[in-house]
Amino acid sequence: MILTERYNYPLRFYEKSLSTLETALATTPAYSDWRVLDPGVDKSINERYDVMPVLTKQIIRDSFPGGLVPNYRDLQAGLDVEEIEYTFTSGTTGDRVINTWDQKWWDAAEASAWQLNAHTAHLKHPQPEAKLASSLNVGISCEEDLPYSSRLVGHRLYLNEKINLIQWQPRHYQRMVDELAVFQPVILEANPSLLARLAYWIADQGIEVFQPAIIVFTYEFTSVIHKSAIGRVFTAPQISSYGTTETGFVLQECEAGLLHQNLDYCRIDYQPLKPEYGGPEIGRILVTTFENPWNIVVRFDVGDLIRLYSDSVCPCGRNEGMIVEAVEGRVSNSTFTTNNGLVTTMALDQALAKVPAIRDYNMEQYSRNEYRISVMGDPMSDSPKGTAELIEATNNVLSALYGADGIFQVSVVSNILPGPAGKFRRSQTSFEFDEKGLFE
Repeated sequence: MILTERYNYPLRFYEKSLSTLETALATTPAYSDWRVLDPGVDKSINERYDVMPVLTKQIIRDSFPGGLVPNYRDLQAGLDVEEIEYTFTSGTTGDRVINTWDQKWWDAAEASAWQLNAHTAHLKHPQPEAKLASSLNVGISCEEDLPYSSRLVGHRLYLNEKINLIQWQPRHYQRMVDELAVFQPVILEANPSLLARLAYWIADQGIEVFQPAIIVFTYEFTSVIHKSAIGRVFTAPQISSYGTTETGFVLQECEAGLLHQNLDYCRIDYQPLKPEYGGPEIGRILVTTFENPWNIVVRFDVGDLIRLYSDSVCPCGRNEGMIVEAVEGRVSNSTFTTNNGLVTTMALDQALAKVPAIRDYNMEQYSRNEYRISVMGDPMSDSPKGTAELIEATNNVLSALYGADGIFQVSVVSNILPGPAGKFRRSQTSFEFDEKGLFE
């Protein structure tokens, strides 16, 4: 559903919603079975969207390669002239998808998103940009160290070519610092977890680093622990950019710290959690893309939970489209209190941020009241006394969050590594739960 009772949607939004739905139902193979569900043009566009199914990654895989391409476009011709290409998402087996990629559309959606923050709105798109991400997510992948020139592509410098940060040695950290000074990017775009590792190293070494004008977080959940660590080393404004490979730029953080819908490039339908799990203020979003001529995406389940902003006007003054207080993490990464209350990754993260020594963490719930967590501490926690204090403090915040009857096994480790997809999974259960049963 569209939250018209809370947020403001201009006429152009409804016009784009109608055009996209009509194109999907009339011309796009993946939606052929949806046509019989359409209640007709005499119903409002929101009513028509509300009865449509959810587009899943499984549907995209099953209908590849042409399932989301309108039948009036020649997919092979587009590939031949390099107007489009195929791109691969970096998920696990269940999440991995091949998408039809239109770079022109992607760049236009990003430029539109820049208008939602005062720090980027005045900039001409694009700008010199350094990227720090797993090479599984973006950029150039190589087991060997690549020279600067091999990682400089147009206006972008890829600071990392490694699949996993376990491969980072002191020379790689120093190389990043040196290359930032040479390249002097306006924008530093990064996985917040990877940029936090660089920030920790810079702080531990007591050295200075070139300061970009803007830092953009993307690719993964943004931990408040990591935002704080980065802010102690980098002085630039921090902006969270939320989206997916399938949907482009969906939400952009404004200068007031709230996330705004990229209204000209997407529609967001909202499904709240049941009240006992945090609804109606927390729920999932289904994204429909606008203006993409090669990839018609309608009501795609991005897999994440968001927390709504309670007002229709942000302190920044922008008043069109959905306004989001926070991205709470993936539905599949939810954990539960000992009395079955839902705990989002964000809720866990905010609790652990109360322990100053924690630099990173990974938690898994094994049963109703059994939890195991690995925490990576700062150098002060390397001593027996520091380790004991870190374990006690972690146990205390988890007990307050999950329940006093919880059993928490806390291990202090020297490193926390991302999963096989190059991304961190901060929280999870070892048992299956009914994700659909969490929602209204």
